[in-house]
Amino acid sequence: MAEKHSMRAYTHGLERALENLPLPDAAVVALPVDKLAAAAEKLAAAGVRKILLEKPGGLTSDELLLVLTAAKSTGSYVAIAYNRRFFASVIEARRRIAAAGNVLSVNFEFCEDAPRIAALPTPDRIKENWVLANSTHVIDLAFHLCGQPSEWTCDTKGSLSWHSRGADFRGFGQTVDGARFSYFADWRGPGRWGLEIILADERLILRPMEKLAIMARGSFETLPVEIDDTLDKKFKPGLYLQMKAFLSEEPDANLVTAEQQLNAINCIYNRIANY
Repeated sequence: MAEKHSMRAYTHGLERALENLPLPDAAVVALPVDKLAAAAEKLAAAGVRKILLEKPGGLTSDELLLVLTAAKSTGSYVAIAYNRRFFASVIEARRRIAAAGNVLSVNFEFCEDAPRIAALPTPDRIKENWVLANSTHVIDLAFHLCGQPSEWTCDTKGSLSWHSRGADFRGFGQTVDGARFSYFADWRGPGRWGLEIILADERLILRPMEKLAIMARGSFETLPVEIDDTLDKKFKPGLYLQMKAFLSEEPDANLVTAEQQLNAINCIYNRIANY
C-alpha cells in the first residue's frame, strides 16, 4: 500500500516510532476498535499536537478517559472521526435545516445485519459493544443535526449470541433545541440505517445516508435532491472534507471532540445500548 501511493511506512511499531522518528505534528489513528484508545493515549502523552481518532475512540468510557487525560497533560487536541457528518448529503441537509430555522422532529433507525456480523472474525469484545463500535454513526448524526437529547425514555430488550445486552432498541424524547425525536432498531430481523427529519415545509430523508431525498408539504412524492458528491465518489464518503477540517488551524464545529464523545458515551450511547 505504501509503495502504491509513494509513501514511507514504518513497520516497527508505534512505541519505537515515537522513540526513533521525529514527532509528527498530527496523527490519524485508524486501527481495530479495541486498539484505538491505547495508540491514541501514547500519541497524546508523547505530545502529538493533533490526533484524529477513528470512532468511537475506545470501547468504554474508561478507555477514552485515559486518552483525554493524556491529551490534557500535553495540550493535544483529539477529534473523533465520524465521517458521515461530512457527507455531501448531510451538508445539504444541514443547509436546509438552517434555512428552515428549526427541526420539528426526527426519527432514526440503526438496524444492523446480525447474521453478517455474527460471521465476522471480529473479536467478541467488539461485537459485544457493537452499538458503540458501529451504530453510533447513526445516533451521532441524528443528534448532531437536530440537537442533543435533553429528556427522553428508552427501552432495550432481547439478546443475540454475540450481543448479550440487547437486540431491540427503542426510545423517544426531546432535544435541547426543542425537536421531538424517536429511534428504533430491531437486530432480530432485516433493516438498514436511516434518518428522517421533519421541517415545517419538507421532510428530509437520509436512507441511505449518502443520498438525500425530500418530501415537500402537500405531496406524498419522495424526490431525490441533486448534490455535488464528487469528493464522496472520488474518496471514501466524507473522508476528504473530514481530513480538511481536521488539518485546518481553525476549530471545526462539525468535528466531535474527545470531551464531547466521552459525554456522549456516558449519557447517550451506554443508555441506548444498555451498557
